[in-house]
Amino acid sequence: MSSTTTHKASEALGLWEPKRTLTLEAARRHSHRILLLRRILYGFAALLLFLLIWQFVSQGTKIDIEDNPEESVKMINPRYTGRTDDGLPFYLTSSEAIRTLAKQNEVELINPVLEFFREAGAEKSVIIADKGSYDDVTKVLNLYTAVDLKTDDGNHCVTTHARFFTKAKTIEGDEPIHCVGDFGEVNGNAYEILEDYRVFVFKNGMDAVLDQDSADKIDPVDGEQ
Repeated sequence: MSSTTTHKASEALGLWEPKRTLTLEAARRHSHRILLLRRILYGFAALLLFLLIWQFVSQGTKIDIEDNPEESVKMINPRYTGRTDDGLPFYLTSSEAIRTLAKQNEVELINPVLEFFREAGAEKSVIIADKGSYDDVTKVLNLYTAVDLKTDDGNHCVTTHARFFTKAKTIEGDEPIHCVGDFGEVNGNAYEILEDYRVFVFKNGMDAVLDQDSADKIDPVDGEQ
């Protein structure tokens, strides 16, 4: 048998010693590299963990959350109820109500409607507006834009501002008002409605066409009758 044939047979049987030696050396170098990489990775992980802990410790554990006064809560079709100083009920509804952190006792209203009673046994009176605000504590209702008041005794007033004191049963406004009732027809630049909504006080000038039999319901202040 030739030497070439013997070499091939030995190589096939894995008996070629030089090649085996080289393979073991390569495996040792590979294992060494893997071990070195693992140590490097462990070192980096430990360093990152240390940096993360240091960052948390340096910043402290206290977290300050600031209130945003613009945050709001919207309510759909809310209903508020209450009673006047003489015990009569009133009911306030709207299509939407918005409460903000800045004004926690007050809600902004869209399309508010207030139903109230002038006196016991009377039919309900109604005042509506496009928008307004209501204070839950003081029970004061401010109405703006297209304010329309209709009382059970036939008075009808239109204005752009009405401050409604629901418990005291009075109304005041800083904007012009137009009223029609059994007293006649009146235009005023500011006004008050007092005494269970029976007495109308017009301020800062007025013009009117009055029914003399009911003129005692009108109280012009600094104006012309």
